[in-house]
Amino acid sequence: MSDIATRSREALKALREQRGDALATAQTRLKEQNRVVGELTRQLKEGPRTVPELAKATGMPSETVFWQLMALKKYGKVAEADQDGDYFRYRLTEP
Repeated sequence: MSDIATRSREALKALREQRGDALATAQTRLKEQNRVVGELTRQLKEGPRTVPELAKATGMPSETVFWQLMALKKYGKVAEADQDGDYFRYRLTEP
């Protein structure tokens, strides 16, 4: 086998290994995101809640809850319900 063919084969092998890691990482992140969204959705089915209430109920950091709620709000899954002191309550928009 020529030197070029050997180097090409090694380069392709390295590329497959790199992509495999990226795919596994993406799948792990997606599973975690789905878990977080599912937990927030379950909590919001009980009624509107604030970020601190959701963080306490789920055991997640407030920052995580906030950013996930903002993503859900962007896509029309949640909306602001009313204001409770310094915080908005969030509710599901879908039944």
